[in-house]
Amino acid sequence: MSLAVELRDKLLPNSIFARMGLVLIVGIFVAQSLGTWLWVEQLKDSERKRLIEVSQNMGSRIGQTIQFFTKLPKQYQHIVLDQLRDMGGTRYFVSVNQAYIPLPNIKSNEFSELVSKQLKTSINAQMGPQEGLDIQFVKFNDLKILSGENRMIDLPLKWKRFALLEPNDQSPIVLVQLPIDDNWMYLATPVPSGSVLIGVNWLTTERLINISVVSLTVLILTLFLVRWVVRPFRLLARQAQHIGSGRKPQQLKEQGTREMVATVRAFNTMSKRIQKFINDRERLFAAISHDLKTPLTRARLRAEMLDDEATKEALIGDLENLDSMVKGSLQLVKEGIVHENPLQVAIGQMLHDLAEKEKIYGLPIDIDLEPNLQLEGRPMALERLFTNLIDNALEYGRAAYIRAWQDKQHLHIEISDPGPGLSDADKERVFEPYFRINQKPSSEHSGLGLSIARSIANFHGGELTLRDRAGGGLVVALHFPL
Repeated sequence: MSLAVELRDKLLPNSIFARMGLVLIVGIFVAQSLGTWLWVEQLKDSERKRLIEVSQNMGSRIGQTIQFFTKLPKQYQHIVLDQLRDMGGTRYFVSVNQAYIPLPNIKSNEFSELVSKQLKTSINAQMGPQEGLDIQFVKFNDLKILSGENRMIDLPLKWKRFALLEPNDQSPIVLVQLPIDDNWMYLATPVPSGSVLIGVNWLTTERLINISVVSLTVLILTLFLVRWVVRPFRLLARQAQHIGSGRKPQQLKEQGTREMVATVRAFNTMSKRIQKFINDRERLFAAISHDLKTPLTRARLRAEMLDDEATKEALIGDLENLDSMVKGSLQLVKEGIVHENPLQVAIGQMLHDLAEKEKIYGLPIDIDLEPNLQLEGRPMALERLFTNLIDNALEYGRAAYIRAWQDKQHLHIEISDPGPGLSDADKERVFEPYFRINQKPSSEHSGLGLSIARSIANFHGGELTLRDRAGGGLVVALHFPL
């Protein structure tokens, strides 16, 4: 397995629901972020087009106004200005000042630069290139007029005819100053709905709340959908575990999507075939083992009638070995795991009782058990499993050390001995039926011990493994899922 795959498996959750949920959360976040970005860009593009049109028209009017005043004789300029102010109804403030009036600018951004560029282009197109043309954007509260000492906002009420803004209007003011002879033409007018020139928070609190509510709603509905899709897989996994632990398979209800119905139907067919195979195997195995008993008995009787003692003893010995194998096979069927009902077994108490019984041989047995160890399983099968393992430890190692504990997911049992141990090759061969190291099967040991033990462990969903014991010997490790 590559490092990237290992890293992915460590970082990602280990369930389908969690992985799909994570992918959906990331997907919704990316989709909402991309959608919001596109939406903001569309708003900005729409605002650019509007400001270009507004600034072009405004620049044309400003150019016309300035051009009109520059063509007036100086003695008439102030008269026309007073008449315009007294007439009202205009949102232009125009004056001719003796000097340039410096004002604090609004912080520049892409929109203010765009409007400034369009205004300058339009004014120059109307009047021709103008040297010294200055365009500024200021807030109404910072606007100064006439001598540059008076702010527009500080004027008395009777000066309302000079006001450029309607009540509650926060539009910025575009201020154009242009040198004309020895004076400066001064023109101020609001930019209609030009709040973007001041700087706009596109993602307001209200918009963020709206995006969050939409994302959360989609996420919740999607997670419900994912859970609904994943639920049949959980039922399949539970049923597979049910079959793996030796219980009779139950037919799952065929429901859900077309693909799920096909999967459940195939699983039900498979479980039926597995159960039929197990039943046929048991019947065949029991019939063969039972049928062998009669000819074996007859063969032994005939062997007893032989006069040649050496031949008789050899033949009887072979028949005893064969009879031992048959008895072991029959015992495997009669005490088969599938013929027991699963119960809650006190594993700690069972191991303690078995250890006490085995002490009759006078060999050392040491036990170290956590309290209250429980496992759901077949009591007779589990007792045979532990008996076989303890017997093996006492026979080959002349001592047995039993440890049992559990964590959140597994029950762990170790039965070890200080004997000669096993080679790596023999660690696998000992699970073969009737295999014994340098020994023949006997009436006490049929050669099925470890094979049966591992079958019983697997039947309960567990694993049986062998490893070397520190200091010499063998450790038989059992791990059962809780």
